Amino acid sequence: MPHADFAVIGGGPAGASAARRLARRGASVILFERQRMPRAKPCGGGLSERAMSYLDFAVPDALIDAQVFGARVHFGGACTEVRLDRRVAVLVTRSRFDHFLLRKAEECGARTVWAEVKSIERQDGQVALATAEGEFTAACAIVCEGANRRLSRNVRPPDGPAEQGFCIEADVPVARPDRHADLGDVIDVHFGFVGRGYGWLFHHGSYYSIGVGDLCSRLRDPLGAFRRFAAEQGVDLGGARPRGHYVPCGGIRRALSADRVLLAGDAGGWVDPFLGEGLAYAIRSGQLAAEAALEGFARGDLSRRGLASFERRCREEFGRDLEAALTLSRIACRWPGLFIRALAAEEETLAKYLRVELGEVSYREFLWWLLRRGPRLWMSLRWDRRSA
Repeated sequence: MPHADFAVIGGGPAGASAARRLARRGASVILFERQRMPRAKPCGGGLSERAMSYLDFAVPDALIDAQVFGARVHFGGACTEVRLDRRVAVLVTRSRFDHFLLRKAEECGARTVWAEVKSIERQDGQVALATAEGEFTAACAIVCEGANRRLSRNVRPPDGPAEQGFCIEADVPVARPDRHADLGDVIDVHFGFVGRGYGWLFHHGSYYSIGVGDLCSRLRDPLGAFRRFAAEQGVDLGGARPRGHYVPCGGIRRALSADRVLLAGDAGGWVDPFLGEGLAYAIRSGQLAAEAALEGFARGDLSRRGLASFERRCREEFGRDLEAALTLSRIACRWPGLFIRALAAEEETLAKYLRVELGEVSYREFLWWLLRRGPRLWMSLRWDRRSA
């Protein structure tokens, strides 16, 4: 029966980051991925500066489709565009980016097994993983399989409709003439188009990433909303095939560990609940899961108590901030005319928010800044509407 010190389940950014960190520290690692790479991954492909700061290597220029210096935000007929004097993020194609991260893990000695893990069983002081390729054992498993999937239930119950979102997206070749050529260095976000969620259009150079998303509890017809949004943006879908995926709502406290099992990335619920950005949290939570597992392995204690440092470190580094982002998201849903309109009508508010994505300002600092200027903001927006 093949054995390793650690099993990592899922070859996306969280899994590849965990496997690389484990292998660099000299542990034997088997990484399980159910789909051969490169494989399609529905995602806008925004990789923030904060996400790249967590990597211990540079992202090659060949993987960067576009550099992002700002954003254009729409709501209720208002639109504001802000560009900063430094890069906020880059756009990548997830199929290529994920494959690159997996190769970086393999460079350090992680072994990839192309098979789906069907179950995890704890037995005889280890975990046994059943796959179509046979059974494997390890001292500990780090589950990075995505949102609300089966193996996460070894640690916690599944998320409910109000605790996860659903996004539907397609990559559409750029038509000529390119009516969205001015999006070369900004992302385009449309709030209020679908429920309390948003639609997006990211220009990757040769193709658009276009999609819509909202909480599952509010999104009744995702495919219909997606087609209406594409039509409104003048994007001919042609033969493009939309793909949907679930996204956890971050900022909700979830169990992340059980005896010999940890959850990282989407499996752990680490996604920005306001804008849906997950790559930074996937990379960092994968690394933190690896560090907690290594420490528990060295002590000979891989119980839930022995792995408790993982939850504490995640909460200290970004968990509390995602709770503030969840509060911000709920404010935006409750009073969209105040906050979302401010993003779409005030350059100062949008520029401040972009600094959150840069990692210069925390969500807690941004939320406090917004609340302090709330009365003045409300009066200015009311005056603008009366003047119009």
